[in-house]
Amino acid sequence: MNVIIYLALLLGCSGYALARGGAPERIGVLILALAIVASHFAPAAGPVRFKTIEWGVMMVDLAMLSAVLVLAVRAQRFWPMWMAAILVNTIVTHLLMLSPNLIPWSYSVAIAGWSYPNPVLLAIGAWRHRSRIRLYGADPAWS
Repeated sequence: MNVIIYLALLLGCSGYALARGGAPERIGVLILALAIVASHFAPAAGPVRFKTIEWGVMMVDLAMLSAVLVLAVRAQRFWPMWMAAILVNTIVTHLLMLSPNLIPWSYSVAIAGWSYPNPVLLAIGAWRHRSRIRLYGADPAWS
């Protein structure tokens, strides 16, 4: 059920960002889509998922963080910085599994939980982009 909720949120927010956002928002949608596909194909850390650090998923999250940081530096938008902060939290959550006392269930829920704000940030970014265009007549995408 959680997967269906996330995919509905992702499709709705990404569709809105593609339709109403500028170039940075569209690139953000591409980054999210590539990360989701790459996470699906990331190798499992063992026969039982989330019992130890999921290195494949962590590498995807690091690549996504790198892409979002480049976007944050180049784009004249504030939402990529928020997304980068959320991705740093995701990486820290992966590293928390270095502690042998954590329960695999809490690791999997925490990793999944950090992915919900990202599509919402894209939609907010697209909405703010449209607001600035309405207010100022233009909204430059790049600095």
